[in-house]
Amino acid sequence: MKKIFIFLGLMFVMLSGTYAQKDRQAIGFGLSYGTEIESAGLGIKYQYNITNPLRIEPSFNYFFENDNVSMLDVNVNFHYLFPVAQSVKLYPLFGLTMSNWMFDMHDLDVDWDGDHVHVDDGGNHNEFRIGANLGAGAEFALGRNWAMNVEFRYQLVDDFDQGVINFGAAYRF
Repeated sequence: MKKIFIFLGLMFVMLSGTYAQKDRQAIGFGLSYGTEIESAGLGIKYQYNITNPLRIEPSFNYFFENDNVSMLDVNVNFHYLFPVAQSVKLYPLFGLTMSNWMFDMHDLDVDWDGDHVHVDDGGNHNEFRIGANLGAGAEFALGRNWAMNVEFRYQLVDDFDQGVINFGAAYRF
């Protein structure tokens, strides 16, 4: 009997309407931490509800330089929203990431060539990679138009896998 009530309760939560409405949009910002780059980052995002539970979220993030390495990433993630309380939604996420890792090589290379000196500062080196995002998050409604979220995603990128923890806010319209 207890299992039946639990099952019915879960079905009610899963089948009840979400408060995310189709065609609803939001724009927001976030503060992130990348585990591989070991640096904080700032980002902006745009959200669009394709259907009531399905949302697409393109985002752009910049991770500040740490040990002469900084990073830009562009993500396109999909969220499937599950309402668990009146103002709380949980969501799995999956998507695409394009990351550009920038290495600032400050080492000098000095060569004597006959009667002149050639100095090479090493320049900058960039690595661009495309990968996948997998993760989960929670969104908390703050009144009618504002929401906060906490999210963890793992970026599966060749040679540059990392976990990203994000805290953000968005204005819905």
